[in-house]
Amino acid sequence: GDLLVRAWPALLILIGLDALLGRRRVVLGGRSVSLSGVSFAVVLVLVGAVIWLAYQKQADTLRTDQTQTFSQLLPDDIDQVEVIATLQRTAVSVGPGDPVARTLAAEYTGSRDSAVSMIWETRAGTGSLTITESMGDTIPRLESYGRAALDLRLPQDTSISLLRFASTAGDGTLDLATLRVERVEANLAGGSLVLTLPSEGVLSGRLQVAGGDIELRVPPGVALTVGLADDSGEPVYVYDEFKYDLLRDGTLKQENTEEFQAGLTIWLRSGATLRVTDLP
Repeated sequence: GDLLVRAWPALLILIGLDALLGRRRVVLGGRSVSLSGVSFAVVLVLVGAVIWLAYQKQADTLRTDQTQTFSQLLPDDIDQVEVIATLQRTAVSVGPGDPVARTLAAEYTGSRDSAVSMIWETRAGTGSLTITESMGDTIPRLESYGRAALDLRLPQDTSISLLRFASTAGDGTLDLATLRVERVEANLAGGSLVLTLPSEGVLSGRLQVAGGDIELRVPPGVALTVGLADDSGEPVYVYDEFKYDLLRDGTLKQENTEEFQAGLTIWLRSGATLRVTDLP
């Protein structure tokens, strides 16, 4: 309905062309074709192109039509936390929360056409936050089209056994330096990912980025190894050649180190950049 309201002036163009051209015909590819039919096809293509350009222009606009928040003070019997987010065109940022209170918090900002649920459950000493975003319409309204943002604040003194999120579009920025994250799984269909590794503990995970690049920021003293998924493309590596070795199978590992605090599996398209930055 939104598209029809915006495109109705094209009907005036069609009526005008039909009045001018009448029943005239032209020969195209050896066949006689009505000029009215050609006009209809041309106008239809132009309307489609204008609609596509309009949506492309709106694609990177951050929508602020609705805001949803979640905050949970962790009970004493909760030893670890899981966070799982399934999102649409949403950028994700993760960082430490209140340094004193054991609080898990989330804030979503996006279009009013998006339906967002944040469900908290507990079982056997584990708290689980599940965030799900879905679109209400098959074709979103142009005035509501764009990107959303999800900001997660995790407790610093609680083990995060799993941090998993997927998004169809949008960047990911994960600052885990002061957090106790054990496993991270990211799947970004569009956008890039910047991940700051935890300073302590052991981290494992899989990072899949189909439409952008990956940067891994390594705190001092953290030993890192990065392996490519079996079906990954061949990325462009940017790293300190005096500190890391690049093996034939695409594995990047720290020199003269057998034990690793962070072991990650990466999926990137061929030609994307995998950058390893050592923090001071």
